[in-house]
Amino acid sequence: MKFVCWLLLTVGLPAYCHAQQTLDMLKTKLDSSTLAGDPASTAYYQYLIGYHFSQQKKYDSALYYYHQAISAKDALKEDVKARVFNGLGVVYSKTSLLDSSIRFYDKALKSFMLINDTINAANVEANLCIIYKDLGLYEKALEAGFSQLSKLDKQKPNRALASCYTTIAVVFLKNKDYQDALEYHRMALAVRKQIDYQKGVAQSYNNIGETFLEMQLYDSALANLYRSLKIKRNNDGKDDVASTLSNIGDALLSLNRPEAAEPYLIESLAIKKEFDDRTGQVITLNSLARLKLSAQDLKQAERYLDEAETLVRKTGALDRLRQTLELKITLYKAKGDNTKVLRYADELFVIKDSLLSVEKMESLLEMQLAYETEKKEQQITLLEQREKVNQAEIEAREILISALVIGLILLVIIALLVYKNFLTAKKGKRSVEMLLKELHHRVKNNLQILSSVLSLQSQYLTDENAIHAVKSNEGRVQAMALIHRRLYNENENRNISIKEYVTELVESLVDSYGFHEKNLKLNLNIQDIQVDVDKAIPLGLILNELVSNAFKYAYANQNHPELLVSLNCESSAEMRIMIQDNGDGIVISEQGRESKFGTKMVDTLIKDLKGKYSIEAESGTTYTLNIPLA
Repeated sequence: MKFVCWLLLTVGLPAYCHAQQTLDMLKTKLDSSTLAGDPASTAYYQYLIGYHFSQQKKYDSALYYYHQAISAKDALKEDVKARVFNGLGVVYSKTSLLDSSIRFYDKALKSFMLINDTINAANVEANLCIIYKDLGLYEKALEAGFSQLSKLDKQKPNRALASCYTTIAVVFLKNKDYQDALEYHRMALAVRKQIDYQKGVAQSYNNIGETFLEMQLYDSALANLYRSLKIKRNNDGKDDVASTLSNIGDALLSLNRPEAAEPYLIESLAIKKEFDDRTGQVITLNSLARLKLSAQDLKQAERYLDEAETLVRKTGALDRLRQTLELKITLYKAKGDNTKVLRYADELFVIKDSLLSVEKMESLLEMQLAYETEKKEQQITLLEQREKVNQAEIEAREILISALVIGLILLVIIALLVYKNFLTAKKGKRSVEMLLKELHHRVKNNLQILSSVLSLQSQYLTDENAIHAVKSNEGRVQAMALIHRRLYNENENRNISIKEYVTELVESLVDSYGFHEKNLKLNLNIQDIQVDVDKAIPLGLILNELVSNAFKYAYANQNHPELLVSLNCESSAEMRIMIQDNGDGIVISEQGRESKFGTKMVDTLIKDLKGKYSIEAESGTTYTLNIPLA
């Protein structure tokens, strides 16, 4: 106790007094510049005071002075303006207001680039890369990371270059690109060893261990993590130890050694709480919850997950929230609480859609644009090379021997360029096809989840109208899901076999409405036609709506229900579809019972397909549709 008091008096008190003296001096200069009516100097000292408070982690005071400084932006020099924007980005990042942090970092980056300050610009891009990674926006994270790398790799090896390699590696790891992640982590390790940066060496070993952990190579992971832990403990970096302890716990847990894992995880959590590392706490709390779930200690697992959920909702990190919600679903399934399972499943569906759909769609469009641009560049290159060959042939008439040599060289160059461009185009095409398949797979899965949710909800409904409404929506989702399932399974991504699709769709509706083969005479007369997906989806929705209406309303008084679905091409330009039931036939009162939305949807879809349809109500109801194929 005496030693602690002595340490505070000899070290802490002088440091505090020095910091206070610095602050008092800056405030004095601020008052002088304000009285002198010098807005540029006033804003500069406001920035310095804001930076002083930021270093002391007094973020509210820092924000106040930073915003005071930026309010006089017209009087600010560009370098001071850049530093104020950067300071705001740092503070908002520290307080987990990531949208505001990105906004000010973007402004700082523009200002640093205007004054050609590449070092600070690279630092801003590093911070943006980390934020985008934490938000799950991996495409933007890599863009920022490689932009930073282009500025740093021209300099001598330093800590900033190693950090840039590390950040890029982490983004690759998030995308499950393990080999690239390992490559960049090892590049970072090599730089840190070269400049003898031991703290960074320990972090690189931790990162390599993390990557092996993701690859499920747990022995390799532990070897690197133990090496990292040893260096970190020798360097007295208590806050740095926490992540490695957590990773060791995860590796031991994956090796089914929960007793060995728990002490590492508990020590890691305590350190992260001490240093208010909210994101890190969420990671470790999720690991402890997995440990307790495996031990069937559901009560303690729920406590860990509740604490993790509270923290992660404050930080706004969607990827971490996804992990927490998945564990909560596992927990409540084990507890038999279906209401909470459904609630968290609904939220998880929205989060997965946010993380994947928009990002994958943007990536797909960018790849398509890059591919088209590359093809045009190849065509230009080939035209230029052909022009060179023609010129060589003209020269060959004048100087035969020289022309033959030159022509030979040019032909070799052309062959190499064409071969290289062919390989590049082939690789680009494969990437686009892979992204398309990935997109269809994600859409198919999401539609299946939505269909399952609707089916589950219908089981808890008692109102007949509500049940019909949910089943109608379930059928519409199923119609689209069938298309995407076929798109994902087929090599061709545009054409659908209409016979197989309509047969499967109608049979699923028969089962959904309880009309099995024993009491329904189902006649399917469908010609085998290949239809483009842009026509198949609306056709499926139309058929779903009309067949569902027959099942809902036509057979109330019919003991022997019959349904005919016919689809054929009477000519190469037009498709004819007929849906006929043997019910009572449509009358005005029954039309009023049909969903207004469904009726409007059918009218709109037929209009979009440039088709026509008619209705007959003799001996049942018959819908006849004529749809042009072109």
